[in-house]
Amino acid sequence: MIKVNQIRSAAESAKLGEIDMAGYVLSRCGSANELDVEQYKNLKVLLSCEHAIYPSGGVEDIGFCRELLEELKPSYLEFTVVDPEKIESSRAQLNALAALDVRKIANGLFLLKDDISLLDRTAHMDALVQSGVEMFQIEIESLVDPESKISSKGRGRIAEFFFRYPTLIGDSFVVSTRIPDVQQRGFYLNLSPAGGRSYDFSQQQYSLSSAMRIIKGLRKI
Repeated sequence: MIKVNQIRSAAESAKLGEIDMAGYVLSRCGSANELDVEQYKNLKVLLSCEHAIYPSGGVEDIGFCRELLEELKPSYLEFTVVDPEKIESSRAQLNALAALDVRKIANGLFLLKDDISLLDRTAHMDALVQSGVEMFQIEIESLVDPESKISSKGRGRIAEFFFRYPTLIGDSFVVSTRIPDVQQRGFYLNLSPAGGRSYDFSQQQYSLSSAMRIIKGLRKI
């Protein structure tokens, strides 16, 4: 599976016809990097694939989320995971997730060369699954970059983790598209925002032309 996020225009949609899932950031009013409902509707019809919507206010804005789900009926509702150490905020997020009857994707998760502590957070991952999360979107730094490659021992643990929790991975795809098999279900790429950071705090961003080249390479894996 290949998922592309932060799609904002018809021109981008027209060149992404072979992806498996499209990700859109929605807000009540729209902005340079966000869409309003009508903009989303206009773009959705251009891609015959699954769609994930990310409410910019988070799943805690239950009223807006319910409005979106009722009107748009997306394949998935996507959200950024609250750090479980923020106990009250994390509990509020889990309660909000449980109240929303839709398949969910969790983003904002990272595995770094010098920090793979996410692998030890199985209790929180299980709680997210119990709240309806079916897919996790995790950025890895890195399986391919020789300057920041995770050790082979770490990759073994990652494979066990991804076998338990279905995951789409992001990585330094510009370095190489020969991604090792660590039981990932697929890949995701964020198109470069008009300014500022990506919606999921990812460090990896791609122009449309770069994304198209990478997608072609990933299809050959």
